[in-house]
Amino acid sequence: MNIAVLLASLGISILELSEAGAVAVIFNGIYKNGKPYIYGLAGVLTVLIPVFTLGRYIALLPLEYVLIVAGVILFYFGYKLIRSARRYFKGIKIVHKEEGEETLTTVYVVGFTEALEAGLVILALIPQSYISALTGTLLASILVIALLFVLKAQIMKIRVPQLKYVLSALLFSLGTLFFGEAFFDIDELYLGLFFVIYLGVNYVIIKM
Repeated sequence: MNIAVLLASLGISILELSEAGAVAVIFNGIYKNGKPYIYGLAGVLTVLIPVFTLGRYIALLPLEYVLIVAGVILFYFGYKLIRSARRYFKGIKIVHKEEGEETLTTVYVVGFTEALEAGLVILALIPQSYISALTGTLLASILVIALLFVLKAQIMKIRVPQLKYVLSALLFSLGTLFFGEAFFDIDELYLGLFFVIYLGVNYVIIKM
């Protein structure tokens, strides 16, 4: 067991999966059933299953290719989120079924995105110690579930349209960062600047 790898995997997984879990809890308050948890879990597993089954091979791919594909995916889902948020703020009505599908898609996307961020780090850890990386991720999952259970009432007070607005800016920011890392080798410190810029861009989109 490599303690350093275990702690690194544990830390990044707690950080990212807690955000995905919080969004699932918020939407659970709307649906009053377990669908948001299922979609959130599906999003996380879409990333983590390939990471831990094919991780040794994925790690051999040029990182630039992984970042470009991830960036495209993030921009696509960021667009869907801001479009949904704009409909709400503009008072544009959509059929209930479509609204429900968009809401559940949001949960899936967040689970996918947060797991992707963790997965990129875990891919770098797997060559050092597969079992330690896997153990850290599993422990993090248990801790996150327990934490969300304790804080569920507080988390459910967050409003969904505002959440979509912020999450869209986050996805656009991460997508831009991934493209920047792939093509220009920019530093992650720019993420905060991108986030502020996209909050402004999204605000303009909503007001248009």
